[in-house]
Amino acid sequence: MRSGKREHIRLGLLQEFYQFFLSEKGKQAIVPDNLISINPEKFFALEYLADQGWIRLRKQGRHFMAKITKQGIERLMSSKFLLL
Repeated sequence: MRSGKREHIRLGLLQEFYQFFLSEKGKQAIVPDNLISINPEKFFALEYLADQGWIRLRKQGRHFMAKITKQGIERLMSSKFLLL
């Protein structure tokens, strides 16, 4: 996959987590653990975002819990991807 496409997926996920953060007053988003088999590229993007410190991602039972960090919000704001 082209790196531009990967960046688009990553920023799209950051945007989703940011919108969730705002609408749910800071709660964590639930990500199904079978995402790796359904959409591996999206799962790898989640891992990348976590490795960069832009989201917190942890396994909880049969799901992952994800939440955007301050650094993730700053990264999103510095991109031209923000769609409010």
